[in-house]
Amino acid sequence: MLRFVNICLVLALVALAYVNYQVKYEARGLDEEILSLNKKIEDERDAIAVLRAEWSLLNRPERIERLAEKHLKLGGTQPQQLLTLDTVSDRDFERPPLEAEESAKPITVRAKTAAR
Repeated sequence: MLRFVNICLVLALVALAYVNYQVKYEARGLDEEILSLNKKIEDERDAIAVLRAEWSLLNRPERIERLAEKHLKLGGTQPQQLLTLDTVSDRDFERPPLEAEESAKPITVRAKTAAR
């Protein structure tokens, strides 16, 4: 009877050692995965910081003003264009039908081909 108990205890000890071994290497694998994910998170944070810097560089008022002058070719505001609130009615905000139809049309952009 004592020999049977000893054999059972030895088998249980081997089983526990095997389980301990598996858990240990699984934990190591999870630690490596955590380190990998933390590295990716830091890389993404760095990329976000770079994109924010680029965004603020592109949204500088001086740059936008320069681009607007170059591409939009807008003129200054004339005194005749200014109205007071007393002179404005609801009809001033309604579009004529022709203008509303033109704004609803899709805009098509044609690519310029370079002559060689």
